Amino acid sequence: MAQTPPPASAPGPAGHTDTVAADVRAAAATPGGPPVSGQRDPSRTLARSFLRSKGGVVSLVVLLAIIVVTLLADQVAPYDPEEPSPAKALLKPVWAGGSGDHLLGTDELGRDLLSRLIFGARTALALAFGAATISAIVGTVLGLVGGMNRRWIGPVVDWLCDVQLAFPNIVLALVVITSQGNSIGSLLFVLSIFGWVHFARVVRSEVLTLRQADFVLAARGSGGSTLSITFQHILPNVMSSVLVLWTFAVATVLLLVSGLSFLGLGVQPPASDWGQLFASGRAFLIQNPWYAFMPAVAITVTVLCATVLGRTLRKTLNPRTR
Repeated sequence: MAQTPPPASAPGPAGHTDTVAADVRAAAATPGGPPVSGQRDPSRTLARSFLRSKGGVVSLVVLLAIIVVTLLADQVAPYDPEEPSPAKALLKPVWAGGSGDHLLGTDELGRDLLSRLIFGARTALALAFGAATISAIVGTVLGLVGGMNRRWIGPVVDWLCDVQLAFPNIVLALVVITSQGNSIGSLLFVLSIFGWVHFARVVRSEVLTLRQADFVLAARGSGGSTLSITFQHILPNVMSSVLVLWTFAVATVLLLVSGLSFLGLGVQPPASDWGQLFASGRAFLIQNPWYAFMPAVAITVTVLCATVLGRTLRKTLNPRTR
């Protein structure tokens, strides 16, 4: 008689992050060898499921293109982003009747807007990817430790999460930036402490479930230490949730970076990012509205692609929706 698979775990009450964890928890594969004859290769199944989503594929291609252009900014940018040319100030884009030498027009000092957007992406994406990665590492470690030790470390992790969530992010950013300055290091620290809570809560929730799984109990019964069980059996099974949360964190941090720069609290001249360009362009909406419109489009497209990619990964890693 065929055995009925056990029901999937119900999502917890912790909000959107717990919903993400509940969606991808079923996709966590138990450790083992390669698939036996007659079974599908899980990696091929996941790849085919991902490729069926046109939105996910397009988002991935656009993000990769932005990253490649950012890495090759010195070779791709047509002009020096900091070289002024007052005679060419506030030129419109080429499709709006501007000069063909400057495809996206120029700013108030005659600097090429396309070049400034390309180099501004380097700063914005570096902060977004760096802060999201640091948040993922810190949150995952705390979630693993808190889930494996429920006596006192687990409650301490929960208390730290509650304390972090009690402070509004913008207030915390203002306090740190005011006391430490607007350096790249200070911004990276501020942006990193915003997102670790979500990783910690999701990972701890999954660890509390996985520690009762049959393969974990078998490893513990065979004499495996807590450290080896955590890194060899539990950590690989929570990485799918961490990956999905990381894509959403990149989008969130990019919005925060742009917002702080727009308020004058983020990246400071001579460095630039998209939020700073948008703030500079709002003063010239009548003379050249494209000046503010182009960095706004860059922020919107990047955040949208990261969000769509995260949603696609969540559906792909969930066998119920796959």
